[in-house]
Amino acid sequence: LTEGAYSFCMGSDVRPDGSVYDGDGVTPIESALAMKEYVPHADTMILDDVGHFCWSDVFGGETVAPDLTKYHREGRPWYGDDVIIEKWAGWL
Repeated sequence: LTEGAYSFCMGSDVRPDGSVYDGDGVTPIESALAMKEYVPHADTMILDDVGHFCWSDVFGGETVAPDLTKYHREGRPWYGDDVIIEKWAGWL
């Protein structure tokens, strides 16, 4: 899932195997921050080591996103976890 999603969002200067991408497992950080180019005063927030979704909590997660499911099962938080919501909700 990650390679396909990231490749779709990124330019040709990025390796097609997805190995150089960084992000939340669905959206590459470069893509998420790209709006700064068009809206220079836009605020941004980066949450380190946070996943896009709670993959291990849903049926089919291991099929759709095996690596992301593994990371979530091992304790990687996602945007909807209470401790992560506390970091971004007030920023809105």
